[in-house]
Amino acid sequence: MPTIGWNEGSPADTDSAGLGDDQIRSLKTSVRVGLDSEHVWPSAGGDAGVHRLGSARPYYDVQSLVSSSGSDGRLMQTSDTSRLFHVGSAGTSLIGGPTVISAGSYPGSAPQRHYWATEFGEGRTATGSVLITIPNSGYSGVPYVQVTPKLTNLVTDGGSCILWVQGVGSGSFTVASRLTNGVTTSSHSFFWQSLGTRVL
Repeated sequence: MPTIGWNEGSPADTDSAGLGDDQIRSLKTSVRVGLDSEHVWPSAGGDAGVHRLGSARPYYDVQSLVSSSGSDGRLMQTSDTSRLFHVGSAGTSLIGGPTVISAGSYPGSAPQRHYWATEFGEGRTATGSVLITIPNSGYSGVPYVQVTPKLTNLVTDGGSCILWVQGVGSGSFTVASRLTNGVTTSSHSFFWQSLGTRVL
């Protein structure tokens, strides 16, 4: 942070009036130096006053101190949960954080740069299996994957089946199926959902 010469007792009542021009210039310089640390404030004039990029600072404290009292339009970053809140008199809203999908656990330790993300879709095995590519470039690690039979298709798909997941990686996984009578060349429709972490 810049330091400025700031003396509110100067000029003194007994100082020479002839030094006033020096005092005025010194005051303008001190004000500009102080403001210029977080605002555009050129010494020669021109467009001035706008915040420098990244200069706005949210509150930073533990989440239990998030409050809507007298704080419209403010942001608060919590030191213990790594969450970002908008704080206002109408209420407080969670803007983001590592558990924005209301996960019960962190993808790392706080504070951290990971966040939980979920992807989902549907597919169909072809002669026993199919490779599913996870959208949006996959995950930063190996995700949790679940599959569920598409019940409305069980009759046309040949009856009750067993579905399982194998070969799970950060960007894809394989879904395999077989009929309960052991036929491995069966094809079955299913829904899938994956939950994993991505690095910011």
